[in-house]
Amino acid sequence: MARDEYGLRHLIASTTLDNVGSLAALRRTGFTPVGEVVLDGRPGLRHVCGLAPDR
Repeated sequence: MARDEYGLRHLIASTTLDNVGSLAALRRTGFTPVGEVVLDGRPGLRHVCGLAPDR
C-alpha cells in the first residue's frame, strides 16, 4: 500500500538502543540500520527499508 497507493520508495524508522524488541522487529522485517540518532535524549538507530517495485 505504501508503495502502490502513496508512491513511497522507502520507509524510515528509528528506535532507541535499549528497545531491543523494536530493534529486532525492524531487522526481522527488512529494515537496515543507516545511522545514529538521539531520541528523547537517548541513543538510537535510524533504519531504512526499500520498497521494491513489483516484477
